[in-house]
Amino acid sequence: MVKVSIYIPTHNRRLLVERALRSVMQQTHSDLDIIVVNDASTDDTRAYLDDLQVREPRLTVIHADQAKGAPAARNRAISVATGQFITGLDDDDEFTSTRIETLLSYWNNLGDDVNRISGLFTQSVMTDGKWSSPTTDRKDKVGYEDLFHHNFIGNQIFCPTRYLAEVGGFDENMPALQDLELFMRMVRRFGPARLVPDCSYVCYVDDGRDRISKNSRKRYDAFERIMRKNNEAPSHLRPYLFMQLFSPFYGTVPSLNDWSRMIQWGATPALLAKMFRATVRNALVTARGYARKSAA
Repeated sequence: MVKVSIYIPTHNRRLLVERALRSVMQQTHSDLDIIVVNDASTDDTRAYLDDLQVREPRLTVIHADQAKGAPAARNRAISVATGQFITGLDDDDEFTSTRIETLLSYWNNLGDDVNRISGLFTQSVMTDGKWSSPTTDRKDKVGYEDLFHHNFIGNQIFCPTRYLAEVGGFDENMPALQDLELFMRMVRRFGPARLVPDCSYVCYVDDGRDRISKNSRKRYDAFERIMRKNNEAPSHLRPYLFMQLFSPFYGTVPSLNDWSRMIQWGATPALLAKMFRATVRNALVTARGYARKSAA
């Protein structure tokens, strides 16, 4: 069997990482190299992971003395990965039981195409723990310019382990959008990523969880960093990348300054109409959130 490495960064989410690990250990493909980086948790995560490592020979646990964030934790895991292939899992999400088997099978059936793609991805199941719905927005093939319009890959990619090493892993200086920035480098180096017709990544999106994606200031900073890194990209792509900051997933309401920048960049009427819809939608969601908090 082919060994697959799976990296999971975690910080103070003892119960959630237990759920994530359970979904990995129950994979139908059993030859796994499971790497958890405990990013200096102060709860009982260390004790739980140490105990599990004794009972689970496929598990490697790395304890960080100082919290450095998810990109640094992922890079530590990648540096010790022993699998021929690699993918990631956020500590508050989970896999369906056949995810790794399905990804491997698809890769093995690509023939010569494996030399022209950077990796594989799937649709996701978005859930708040009560209601679930699959994503439907991901393209069959995702190239460099596609990623300026939308992160069609999602938050995880499956690829040969050496690919991540060759592009330098995650940029630890990125305050947000680390996955998107990594994918841009990967598809430029190795070719487009391809969609597997599967829905095997379960992403929890309940409003109560603490996630960096709620921090709009960091996303603005991340946007500027991506543009500096891709300064040779066609200028018409800039407003499309900027629009990603106002997706329903983030809920950020565009400011007057944001509108001004879009107009200065020559955003198309269709893109400005999309921004108007985002302004109304996100403002309504924000207002309902304030109302719920006030009622509570």
